[in-house]
Amino acid sequence: MKLISKISFLGIVLLFASLLDSTSLAAVNSSENVDNTTLLAGKGTSSYDSLMRQGYAAARRRNYTAARNYFQQALGHRPGDKYATRAIANMNRYLARRNSSRIAYSRTRTGRRAVGGTRGGCFDVESEQARQLIIPLIPSDADGVTTTAEYPSFLFYVPQIPKVTSLELVVRDDKTFEKLQTVALTPNKQSGIVRANLTSQTGKPLALNKEYTWVFSVICGNNSRDTDWALEGKVKRVQPNENLNLDLETAAPQEQVEIYVENKLWENALRTVADLRRQNPNDAEIKQYWQELLKSVDFQNEVIQAPLLQ
Repeated sequence: MKLISKISFLGIVLLFASLLDSTSLAAVNSSENVDNTTLLAGKGTSSYDSLMRQGYAAARRRNYTAARNYFQQALGHRPGDKYATRAIANMNRYLARRNSSRIAYSRTRTGRRAVGGTRGGCFDVESEQARQLIIPLIPSDADGVTTTAEYPSFLFYVPQIPKVTSLELVVRDDKTFEKLQTVALTPNKQSGIVRANLTSQTGKPLALNKEYTWVFSVICGNNSRDTDWALEGKVKRVQPNENLNLDLETAAPQEQVEIYVENKLWENALRTVADLRRQNPNDAEIKQYWQELLKSVDFQNEVIQAPLLQ
């Protein structure tokens, strides 16, 4: 009798345990289903972000076919997405013109470069050739150049000048005449292109939508600035629009040059290709980019072929 009671009790316990395990398993399965549902619900966003990142990386490597494929897949996760749609359009554009495109900065008129100059006693020869010795690298029709940079760069062709002791770039506010930046450069012993970089160490950043005057001086006297030879021009910082930022995000540096040219941002274009030349001095394609950009605004071969000195 006691044995029967024990067996009955054991059976009840086992039955209860079985029911408990079944309930727990159902709860676990239910929980897993919720997690999977949540994962699947977020999968579109996660996959989109991953595909866009892979597309940007491929575009920077200039593998535009692979990049386009990633962007197309991303668009499948977010139909109508403007970022993926514009990225695909950019890849198609890069692929279409890869073998035939030329960099050409569009000018509104031809003529001499619109800069002012004052002549000092640095030169021995009073001639038209002497007056054109120092050349700012800006378009020949430009009343001023535009940039999106707080701290842009300025490039000048400078020949050998025996009497020069220093080179200087000053940027001043047109309204207050305050000196915003002063950059001192050491003259080189050979002819070539010198570069003056504005930085936070050399002065204040350019404000948006404000025009400034730059003055590039060749200093020939140790005690007096009366013999300086100087050039001046205008620069203005502008705000890049959203489409420009999107285009730059999907572009390798070489294509960024073309994008800047299309948007009439001369300083950005010249600075980018100058950086590429400095980083890759033996790259034939980058050399061609440099030559085409300068030829498009009527620079002579002497300037185009000149070395980058700084």
